[in-house]
Amino acid sequence: MPLPPPPEPLFLACDPDPVFVTLHRPVRTDALTAVLFCPPFGWEEVCSYRSIRFWATQLAAAGFAAVRVSLPGTGDSGGSPRDPGLIAGWGAAVAATAAWLRRDAGAERVVAVGMGMGGLIAGLATANGAAVDDLVFWATPARGRTLVRQLRTFSQLERAQIYDGVQHPPPGPSDGLESGGFLLTGESVTALESIDLREVRFPAAAGRHALVLGRDGLGSDDALSAHLVAEGMVVSTDPGVGFADMTSHPQTARPPLGVIERVGRWLAELPSRADSGPAPVPASAPRGRPECELRFAATGRSVRETPVTIAHPRGRLTGILSEPVGDRADGPAVILLNPGAVRRIGPNRMWVEAARRWAAAGVATLRLDAEALGDSDGDETPYADDAPLYSPYFVSQVISAMDFLQRRGVARRFVLGGLCSGANWSLHAARRDDRVAGLLLINPRVLVWRPDLGAERDMRALLTQRPSLSRIRRLARGRRLRELIRWLTASPMRLVGRRWRQDEDAAARSLHADLIRLAEAGCRVLWLFSAYEPLHDELVRSGWLARMGTSPHVVVESVPVRDHTLRPGWAQHEVHGLLDRALASVPGMPEVAGMASIGQLAG
Repeated sequence: MPLPPPPEPLFLACDPDPVFVTLHRPVRTDALTAVLFCPPFGWEEVCSYRSIRFWATQLAAAGFAAVRVSLPGTGDSGGSPRDPGLIAGWGAAVAATAAWLRRDAGAERVVAVGMGMGGLIAGLATANGAAVDDLVFWATPARGRTLVRQLRTFSQLERAQIYDGVQHPPPGPSDGLESGGFLLTGESVTALESIDLREVRFPAAAGRHALVLGRDGLGSDDALSAHLVAEGMVVSTDPGVGFADMTSHPQTARPPLGVIERVGRWLAELPSRADSGPAPVPASAPRGRPECELRFAATGRSVRETPVTIAHPRGRLTGILSEPVGDRADGPAVILLNPGAVRRIGPNRMWVEAARRWAAAGVATLRLDAEALGDSDGDETPYADDAPLYSPYFVSQVISAMDFLQRRGVARRFVLGGLCSGANWSLHAARRDDRVAGLLLINPRVLVWRPDLGAERDMRALLTQRPSLSRIRRLARGRRLRELIRWLTASPMRLVGRRWRQDEDAAARSLHADLIRLAEAGCRVLWLFSAYEPLHDELVRSGWLARMGTSPHVVVESVPVRDHTLRPGWAQHEVHGLLDRALASVPGMPEVAGMASIGQLAG
C-alpha cells in the first residue's frame, strides 16, 4: 500500500473560535470521499488521539481524504471550555469543516465519524444542515443525558480515588462537571442534556447511510438505529469492539483494527453519487478558511501560533509554537514536553493555556511532541511499559528542539518544563546543554531509571501508607502484580532493613553534582510535587531535596492534591500560578504572573 503525503496541520477560521484540523490527503488525486473525524470528549479524546491519527493515515492510504478536528475549547483549537455557547460552537465547527471539505478540498461526499460525544455533535450538526452526507456513530447514545450521566459516574469514581482518606474533600466546580481533568460548564451540561437524536429530523434522509457501532459488548443504541431507519436512512450496525482499548490510557491505547477494517468496507460499499450528485452546501454554511497559523490578541499584544516540524535522525518531530508578534524581549523561550504519552496539549490541556498566556506576555513557547507521541513520527504503541519513556534518546530530541528555535531566531536560551517523564527529559537535557536557563519539573517520577523501581515503590507504599482497598485492587492485577512478585522472589533480603539511598548509586551521585553545578551557574529550578509523590518522599528521606533547597535558585513547591496529573480544576489553577512565578524568576523573563485569566485566550 503506497504511503500518503505527511499530514497537514491547519487552523480553520470559524465563528466564534478557530479550529485546529489535520488534513490527511489521499494517495489518489481523484478521491471524491472525505472522512471527518469528530473525537470523543476529554480523557477519551486524549487517549484516542494517536489511534485516530493512525486510522486517518490508513484511510488516506486507501484513497480517502481524512480530516481530524479538535473542537473549540479543546486540543489546539481556539477558545476555552468556559466559553458561553460552547456546544453550539462545536456544531458550527463540524459544519464549517464539512463545508470546507466540500468547497475547497474537492470532496463530493463527506462522511462524519463521530465517537462518543463527537457522535452527538456530528449528528446534531448534520440535522441542522451541515454538508455531511453519511454518518458513523461509535459508542454514541441517542440522548445527551445518557452521556452526561456516564461522565458524572466517572467523575464520582475519580474523586473517590483522588480524595481517598480525605475527611473533607474540596467541592467540585460550583457550576458544571469535571471529568478526567476536563471541564464542562453548567451551561454546556444543560446544552448536552437537551440533545436527543431520536427527536431530530435529518434533511434528505432517504439518500443517507449510517453505520451504528456499539462499544465492547454493550451493543449499539437500538433507539438511535430505529430512529435513523424511520427517517429513511440505510442503517448498518456492528458491535464496535475496540473502543475501550483505544480510550483506556494513552500509553496502552491500541488502534481499533477491527473497526477500522469494518468502516473501510462500509465506505467502499457506499453507492456512487453519480445519479444524485453530492448533497448541496447550504447557502448559510459557514465559510471556513484554512490558515497555517492562528492569530489572536490578548492584553494588547498580538500572538500567533504555528505548527512546526523539526528534523531529527529518528524522524520528524512536531509541535506548536506560540510567540508574540513583532518586537519581543531578548529572553529565554520555553519548551513544554509531553507528560508521559499525552500529546503536546499537556495534562488536562494545561500546556495550551500556559503557552498562550506566556506568549501574550512576550515569552515564545513551544509545545513539543517527542517521538511516537502526538503527531510526531514513530510506532503507534511503543510505550506500553514505562521503561521506554525514560530512554536517553529523548534528551537528544529536546536538544534538537532548542537548536531549531535558535536557528529560527526565537531565542538563544531556554526554559524546559514537563510533568512526569517530560520533567525527566528536561532535567537530563539541562545536564547536557548550557543553554538551559530554567527548569519547571512537575511530579517527576524518576531521576535515574531502574527496572525494579515500580515494584519497590509498590511494596513500600503497602508497608508504610494507610491501608486502602483501592490501592490493593490496583496492585493485585495485571503487570503490576507480576512485577511485584518478581521483585519479592528475586531477593527476599530486600525486605529486611533496606533503605533508599539514591546517592549511593554512581549515576545518582553524578546527577546530584550536575544539579549543584546548574544551580551555581544561575539556572532556576522549580520542583513541584503533588501529595504522596514517591520521588518526593524518597528525596526527602535521603536528605537530597533539603540540600538542593539551600540554593537561592532552587524552589520546592507542593500542591495538596493526591493526583499525579492534577485533574481537579482548583489544583490546575494553583499550578498555573506557581509556574508563572517560577518563570518570572528566570533572568530576562517579563512578569507573567496574573497576566490573564487562565483559559481565556485564543477565543
